[in-house]
Amino acid sequence: MRTITLYILLLWFSVASLSAQGRRWNVELSFKKAAITGLCIIDTVEQQPRGAILNEFGIKMVDFVCMPNGKVKLYNLVPMLNKWYIRRVLRHDLQQIVPQLVTRDSLTYENPKRHITYRFKPLKPTEDETER
Repeated sequence: MRTITLYILLLWFSVASLSAQGRRWNVELSFKKAAITGLCIIDTVEQQPRGAILNEFGIKMVDFVCMPNGKVKLYNLVPMLNKWYIRRVLRHDLQQIVPQLVTRDSLTYENPKRHITYRFKPLKPTEDETER
């Protein structure tokens, strides 16, 4: 029980620190028979966009870093997504999405070969953010 509580606190602090500096979007990944919704947070550190995608329960699905050569590295995938073929598709799609998303407010990207649609919509500012 203590490890679960500690994990939740660490996750909350990491999200809080990222969200204080980064940009945030609602994200929806739509497949043929399913959909995943959640939150995407991206921050630029040392000229490299870095981010995380979390589901609605706050469980981190994937961390990613956009390298200077344009490639994306994936870290900390949940076991359900940690398959070579899923990593390959996700890496390719994020290579197309992240450079556009850093400069835009919202984005819809479709992978026609795999029939996956990614929708990013900006989060509305909270009361805490408007007071700053």
